[in-house]
Amino acid sequence: MDTYRKIMRVVTLVEEIALAAASVLVLALTFGNVIARYVFHHSWGFAEEIVVAVFVLISLLAAGVAARSGDLVNLALVPDNVSEKTRKLLLIISTVIAVIYSLILAWEGLDRMLKDHTFSPILHINKSIFWSFVLIGGISLALHFIENCIETCAASPADKKNREENK
Repeated sequence: MDTYRKIMRVVTLVEEIALAAASVLVLALTFGNVIARYVFHHSWGFAEEIVVAVFVLISLLAAGVAARSGDLVNLALVPDNVSEKTRKLLLIISTVIAVIYSLILAWEGLDRMLKDHTFSPILHINKSIFWSFVLIGGISLALHFIENCIETCAASPADKKNREENK
């Protein structure tokens, strides 16, 4: 259990660095494209291609990080009105469903990565690179859903209260 937590801390750190770098890249490309369009009256065609692909990575990694802390969008109406034991059971059921979905997403990303040998229209980059973002995002989601379930089920009521206060 402690080994998994340590591994996930490193994974999360890498994801947060990747998210920061990807966000800066998107910002720089978008800002540069706006400047190029209005000052030089010429748009950077490659910028849109990269930004769209990187947004997929940002969206999936950010969802994984949100799933880690339990901040991913959910409906708490039922879990908030049942006993602690039932709440844990519902969490386990929802985690199993979310992990299955995440692994299907990762599988689809891998499948398309292996089968799509086409190239992007402007930069002529193999699209399998872009599909790898879906694979990475699916794996990230699955790992973080599992991590959140383990942390929540293993936490004492005092730990949960502290966790809620620190959000």
